Amino acid sequence: MTCVSFALLDKADDGMERRIGENKLLQDHLIGREGSDFLLATSEETVMFEGVKTLQMRLDERKSEDLTIIVSEGDVDYSMHSYHAYADPFNTPGLVEDHRIGDGFIFKADRTYDSPEDNLRLLRAIKSGEKVRGVYRKDGIVSALMDSRTFMARTGPFHPTVEDLLKPFKARGKGGVKAHLIAFNVKKGKITVDNTFKPKTVKVR
Repeated sequence: MTCVSFALLDKADDGMERRIGENKLLQDHLIGREGSDFLLATSEETVMFEGVKTLQMRLDERKSEDLTIIVSEGDVDYSMHSYHAYADPFNTPGLVEDHRIGDGFIFKADRTYDSPEDNLRLLRAIKSGEKVRGVYRKDGIVSALMDSRTFMARTGPFHPTVEDLLKPFKARGKGGVKAHLIAFNVKKGKITVDNTFKPKTVKVR
């Protein structure tokens, strides 16, 4: 089991790099900048980071699986984006065609919604102001987590493809909040970043 941690930083400097590098609990880490300074780290167990708000996902590594993090430049609500990626078959054909995700997903907001059974209730809840904070497979395995700035999702077999994940963010025209993408995979706790075939920015509407 690997814990992937992501945090936005007020300021990254050499002192922070040194302190993070000396943390014996971390398997790997990356301090970078995509719109904002950030820390991406892996560990075997959940690690507490002082002074920052951390989004953490525990997962069993799979060779064929990647992760995508979307970081907005301001506070946003990712609820409708997650609905389209994980519950809308017109956005994600695999919900109909791929038996590995054909059972649907579980959405966690103020309460839990089973998709597709609760799709209309979920849409009403989102429109009334409930915010989705996590999406899980029916077996309880996490597929995506989000807060007011960050959306972290697994892509590949047993989850939507990266193309389907990004479709709801490909907004055209004016408006929306600019967001930056970080695409990576994890092998034995080591992080490999690969943005070569993905857009660097999208819009969150």
